[in-house]
Amino acid sequence: MSTLAKWQRKFILVFKSEKRLNAGRVVKTFNHKSYEEMKATTITESMCNLDILSDRPKIKDLEGHLNNVKYKMIGQSELCFYQVTLIILLRRRYKIKETFAEFERLWNTESEYLLEHLSIRWIVSACDTFIDHSEDINRATILMNVITLINTLRAYETKAFLQTPLNAAPTPLLDDKINMLYAGDLPLYAGLTYFRVGTDDSLRNMRKRYKTFYKTDELATTILLSIFNKLQFNESAFSILRTLHKTDWSEWWVEE
Repeated sequence: MSTLAKWQRKFILVFKSEKRLNAGRVVKTFNHKSYEEMKATTITESMCNLDILSDRPKIKDLEGHLNNVKYKMIGQSELCFYQVTLIILLRRRYKIKETFAEFERLWNTESEYLLEHLSIRWIVSACDTFIDHSEDINRATILMNVITLINTLRAYETKAFLQTPLNAAPTPLLDDKINMLYAGDLPLYAGLTYFRVGTDDSLRNMRKRYKTFYKTDELATTILLSIFNKLQFNESAFSILRTLHKTDWSEWWVEE
């Protein structure tokens, strides 16, 4: 394997240090605040540095990147931003052991609040963080269900976007197709069938099996079931099936 030149090693070190530059100062801004204080503090525009906002989704400078994220979280609590800050610090490999220990403490203490107030995007990022850093293989395995769910839905929605003309009006559900799917199993591919609209119990059974994970890891299972239920009330394929469902015994969602 070739050895890196001196200037290459120096460049890598500078790049890495820039990604974590002033991380200690960032952490200190939260050190003397309790979770309750952070929940009571709402992110406002005055808390952001508008002069250094960037259109780039990711920037090397840590404080600049956090400033961008904070600006996008205006109206949310400082505790939500704190959770995001810990994730970003871990991604940039800042004091991994200590930072992840605080991340775990935050979720163990405030999981109910975080699941209620964080966007799905940042809950999924929290799952990625647990998977990447937790030594508990059961927790990582359970939370991979969240990642699989979200990535599958995103792939499906991207396919639909690519096949839909720009500025096209939403396509209405077709009654004849609804009736076909309600009447019986309609072949899809490789032995699979479409959902049997109105009566299919596949999602009910999936949620029932998810719930069995409680005895293994309550926190991870709570996160998984929370995400699964949120998807039923957003504009996803799950929510369309929910609106067409007719049998109480096979319902798979929990009314919020």
